[in-house]
Amino acid sequence: MAKPICKVADIIYVRFELTEFEAQKKYLNHFGMMLAHEDENSIFFRGTGTSPYIYVATKGEENKYIGSAYKANDYSDLEALAKEFNVEIVEITEPGGGHKVTVIDPDGIEVEVCHGMREAEAVAIVSKVINTGESTPRENQTQRFGKGAEEWQLHDDKWVYELTSKVKRLGHTAINCRDAQASVDWYANVLGFISSNNLVAPDGNTMGAFMRCDQGDKPVDHHTINNISLPSPEYPGAYGHAGYEVSDSVDDLMAGHYHLKTVDEYYHEWGIGRHLLGSQMYDYWRDPHGFTHEHWTDGDLMDASVPTDDIGLLEFGKAQYGPPPPATFGHSMPVDQVDKVRAEVPDLFEGVLKDVERMTKAAMEK
Repeated sequence: MAKPICKVADIIYVRFELTEFEAQKKYLNHFGMMLAHEDENSIFFRGTGTSPYIYVATKGEENKYIGSAYKANDYSDLEALAKEFNVEIVEITEPGGGHKVTVIDPDGIEVEVCHGMREAEAVAIVSKVINTGESTPRENQTQRFGKGAEEWQLHDDKWVYELTSKVKRLGHTAINCRDAQASVDWYANVLGFISSNNLVAPDGNTMGAFMRCDQGDKPVDHHTINNISLPSPEYPGAYGHAGYEVSDSVDDLMAGHYHLKTVDEYYHEWGIGRHLLGSQMYDYWRDPHGFTHEHWTDGDLMDASVPTDDIGLLEFGKAQYGPPPPATFGHSMPVDQVDKVRAEVPDLFEGVLKDVERMTKAAMEK
């Protein structure tokens, strides 16, 4: 492979266009983010980490995913991208400042590559001490989260668990591709991503990849982007989901699950379980505009020395444990359409299995 134009260090934020902000602000607060800045045209939400924001939405005429932003290692990376794509390096006028270039990926997603953003002050989190069957470091102290039983409060005769997750940072996005190989090649050649896992169809064609940043001997997340092209009668749109790491342990993720569950205002998309690819504990929820967001914790970290592993659809579709993904997973849609789609197809894995059977049969007949 030719030398990439640059090698991005990490993902920073996702950008959306929304027709309104109030319902989304309420959701993101319930999801465990904090409002960092807002004006008439934009809202910015952060986590407990050092990114000035991890989610931004601007006011528009429709609800849509615009793109994602990545951190450059050096200003020279912006210069290389600007030269290659004949675009300008611009000063960032949003919180955090710095400079960026914006390019477009093969599926029309805006890719912002930023350098020089000022870091925010991290919110201090005291991690819990976990006892296991083999290690019991916590002695003479109880394990409590938030205010314990006081977190359960009655709201209009409904018990609500008031402790949210504490989102730390954005870890990855999953995108739907029209041409998986073209997307994988673009992110490798332009941003320097390397594949942790290639998803290979029964006929040998690439259906996508889980790709991570190449930072040499520095361990990074198993995947920062998941490019996927599953069999589907029509293109579902570029956005699959955004995955946010919670600040503490599995209990942090579970607190968020029960908060959102008892608030009972949002669609639970998938979980709780543990992924096979990346190993994270996961829990997915839809926002009021139909976009899916994930809480995750305890993911794999890999440096550039770990080779790519080819996987099949079974390994992609199944978690280590947890419920099967619904048929709506990976598809953005108005929330009033979710029940209809789920009623027609029980779960995504059943649909994928049928497609695998057809693909395998076709490959054998050639």
